[in-house]
This record gives sequence, structure tokens and C-alpha cells, in this order.
Amino acid sequence: MLAAALRWFRIDAQSLWYDEGISAHQLSRSFAEIVSASALDTHPPGYYWTLKAWSEVFGLSELALRSLSAAWGVAAVVLTFLIGRRLFGTLAGSMAALLLAVAPLAVYYSQEVRMYAQVTALGLLAVYAYTRRVYWLYALAGLATLYSQYLGVAMLIAVNLHALIWWRSRSRREWLAWLGANAAIGIGFLPWLGAFIAQQTHALNTSPRTGLGITVDTLTAYGGGVARNEAFLWAGALLILLALVGVARCRDPSAATLALLVWLLPLGLVVFLGLRSGLFEVRYLVLGLPGLMLLAAVGVTRGVPKPLLLAPLGILLAPAAMGLTAQYFDPTLARDDYRGLVADIQREAQASDAIVLVAPNQVEIFDYYYHGSLPLIGLPAQRPTDVQDTLQRLEALRQQHDRIWLVSWAATEADPKGVILSWLADNGFQATHQWYGSVQLALVGLAPANLAIQRVDGNLDNGIVLDGFRVSQWALKPGETLNLTLLWRAAKGPTTDRWKVFTHLLDSGSMVVAQRDSEPDDNLRPTTTWQHGELIQDNYGIAIPTDLPAGSYTLEIGMYDGEKRSVFDGRGDHLVLGQVQVTP
Repeated sequence: MLAAALRWFRIDAQSLWYDEGISAHQLSRSFAEIVSASALDTHPPGYYWTLKAWSEVFGLSELALRSLSAAWGVAAVVLTFLIGRRLFGTLAGSMAALLLAVAPLAVYYSQEVRMYAQVTALGLLAVYAYTRRVYWLYALAGLATLYSQYLGVAMLIAVNLHALIWWRSRSRREWLAWLGANAAIGIGFLPWLGAFIAQQTHALNTSPRTGLGITVDTLTAYGGGVARNEAFLWAGALLILLALVGVARCRDPSAATLALLVWLLPLGLVVFLGLRSGLFEVRYLVLGLPGLMLLAAVGVTRGVPKPLLLAPLGILLAPAAMGLTAQYFDPTLARDDYRGLVADIQREAQASDAIVLVAPNQVEIFDYYYHGSLPLIGLPAQRPTDVQDTLQRLEALRQQHDRIWLVSWAATEADPKGVILSWLADNGFQATHQWYGSVQLALVGLAPANLAIQRVDGNLDNGIVLDGFRVSQWALKPGETLNLTLLWRAAKGPTTDRWKVFTHLLDSGSMVVAQRDSEPDDNLRPTTTWQHGELIQDNYGIAIPTDLPAGSYTLEIGMYDGEKRSVFDGRGDHLVLGQVQVTP
């Protein structure tokens, strides 16, 4: 009950994120199509098949999709108890189940639409079948484990290595049955072997990790899940210490060896991948967590007198409670909020807008939430980026749309040359910008490149001159975007201070009703980098609030550094560019 309560508590409080969107998108395909799509992915199709069948019964909501992982997470806790009871007795099995039930890492990935809870539960089912010597069940569970996630092979290696170490404990007949079960797993996986080999050729954008970094991340994840705190690191270290005590105090070397292998083989595989290619994620640690909890439970129950059992248990449960609380409620740990991002677009978008996704593969998660009619454009259209094609597509956007909603995620990987962001900095007018986790949303205005320049010759006391400006239109409706270009000149070269630009729209009472502040050129050209005599084209978009009353509003600009404003020669610390008319 505790395991279920923790796994379903606030299960749909957060948005699905990118990886979960991949899973959800698979559900638009048939079972046969899932096989073909998975061959182009990095994972086997087993989890997607299970999720497809589950969704046809329970639906496609966030609650429904995540509940599959929650169910697998509860199953893992039950199987940990059954394995622990068989190997070490009821008390140790119950303790191990409790530790896994409250483990923040296990809870977190039991609330995600991915395969990690499933592969853990199926791997444990294979281990349990092995301990019971039910070889047909071991064969089915082992095959399902491999088709769920490839890291599950570590669980199968663990039990096979244990069988080899303790080979004398089995009769000839049992060995034949065991070999037959493994042969069945191999034959069952054979149809997918070609796809698996092909998947290994996929390029990875990762770099090898350091041993110290992996150690710190592993200990912290053991103690606090995805939360980061020194207390969690020490809690993880305590779990390992108790596990080692469990190995030393266990009276059954065969049982201790099996639990040790079930912990260390998955962990060793993950560490090896991290050191070799950087393919290390804390979610991969979930698979070995039950083995660690089994040994830690033995360490507690056999290393501590029974009257004092509550002391080490409390020491372990306290950081677990802290980690769970952080995962549930700390906004800095929340998954990327595509749900909120899409809601903001739908609330503020105009009928003539377009949505641009950088990187384009965000479409799978974006489509889960967005069901509107705006054009959805993924850029760049190729990897690696075709510069000319991308520039042509951007120019076509300017011809067809007044504004775009730019959704950026992993943009440096999708567009390493910065073609898209550089073009938008030069030709677009960013009006708003907000982070939704690691995803950015910007409203960018687009305007013709041939607008007339209005000369100003405004000299600032920081050595910068405003030569002129362009405004796309002086009359707008609420919800539209004013596109403003400021033409700066570095009369005295780079500045000592990094000056920011403010652009304000003021009402008749001199109250700011709309604004856009940033360093020049969308923060790409700080004034400390300007060269003597250099001309800087600096674009700003000012979003007119949807509830702004009709009337005349003053457009003013200036520069500031912290609390200090630069002064225009004889004109004060701001410059009025004109009056903007907001019409009904």
C-alpha cells in the first residue's frame, strides 16, 4: 500500500517531457508499426507494446500513461519482498521491500512514461523464477526483460553467473532445464538481433564521464533520487555500507552472492558505459536498486540488535522522505513543462502566427498537448544542418507570417552552427522569452527588411550613438507585436560596462504597460565586444497586452547598467521615439 500511495501521489502534477512524448507518440501506431519505428530508435519494442495495450484499456491521459509505470513499480516492490523472503527470511524481505518502496529514485521512475520500471520488475521476475527454479517462467520473464530495455541483460547475466558459481547445487536434469530456458531466450530474441546491432551504430552526442562524477551521482541518486544534496550523498553511502555489512553477516553465501550480483552487474554495466562513452544517466541505476536494498536490509536486520532496528531504519527513511518531498514539490526538479508552454501559446497566439520547433523532433511531445490549427514547422529540416535550405525556410516564414512562437530545446545539438538563432537575432524581433524547465519559448516578430530608417543621432555619455531606428507600424491592436530596430554605433569602441537596452511603452500616466529589455542583438552582442565605429542592428519586439485599452502610448528607449542609466546629450536618460496608437 505504501509503495502504491507514493507512486500514484501527484503522478500527473507535472507535464510529460521529451522522452515521455516519444513513448506517447508510439501509441498513434499499430503494433506492427511500433516494431518498425522501434528499429529506428534506440530501444526495443516491448515497452511500447505494453503501453499500447494498456492505453487501449485506460486511455491516453497523463494519469493513465504514467500509471503503467506505477503498477510496474509496485510489482518490483512485491517481487523484492518475495526474493528477499526466499533468500534471507521474512524480516529481511520486508525491510528490503520497505526500502525500495520509499526509495526516491524508484518512485521517480515509477511516475514516468518510460520503460525503466517495467524492465526492473521483469528482471526481478526472472530472478524470482530462478530462485524458485521455475524455468519456463524464467524464460518468459527473461525474454520480456530483453524486449523491454537492453540494460536488462545485466539481470540475466547476474543469475547465469550465479548459476555457474554454484553449479554443484543443481542436478543434471536441472542444468538441462536451465540451459533450455536460456536457449529459449536466445531464440526468442533472435528476430530482433539485426535491429539491435543496427541500433548500436547510432551516433551518440555524449562524452565519457569521470569516475568521480559517476560515483557522486550514483551515491546521491541512491540516497535522494533526482534531488541534489550532500545529505543524499551520505545516505547513499550509508546504504552501500549496510549492503557490505549484509554480505559479511549473511549466513548463506549463495544467497548473498545472488543479491550482490543483482546489484553490481547492472551497476557495473552502467558505470562501464559512462566511462567509455558517457552513456550514464541516473535512471539506469534503477535496475540495480533492488539488489542493493536486499543487501542493505540484511545489513540492518543482521548487523543491528533487534531492539535497535528503528535507529538505522530512521536514518535511512529521513533522507528518503526529504528526497521524495523535493521530487514532488521542488519546481527546480520538475520535468520540462510542455503542458504549460502549449497552454501559453494557445492563450496568446494570433491566427496568422506559426510555431517553430528547434529541434524538430520535439513534435512528438508537442503534438501530445497541442491540437490547434497554427502551422507547425520543425527546423532545421536536416541533420547536419543544410545552411542554405534553412535560410530559405526562414525567409519563407518571414514572407508568410508576422510572428512565430519559437520552441527551443537542445538547440545547440540540433543547430550547432547557430544558423537559426543568428538569423532570428538579425531579422526577428523577440518580444517575450520564458523557460519551461530546459525548454525555451520566445515570441518573435517578423517584418520586411526594407522599412525606412528614421534618423536620430542620439549621443549617449557611455560612448554609444543611436544613429536611427525603424518601427514596423505605429498602429496596432491588442495581442499584436511592435517590431523595433535600433541602429547603434560604437563611437568610442567597446565599453567598460555591459549596457542593457530598455524599450518601454508608456500610458498617459507614464506607467510602463509593455516592455522588452536585453543586451543588444538578443544578448549576443554585449557592448563590451563592440569595435570602434562598428554599426549594430538591434531588434526588439514589444508584445501589446491583449487587455490593453485603446489609446495613444509613448515609445521610449534607453540604456542602463544595474541602477545606472546612460544619458542622451541634452535629452535626459531616455529618448522618446514616437506615439503608438492601439486600436480596438
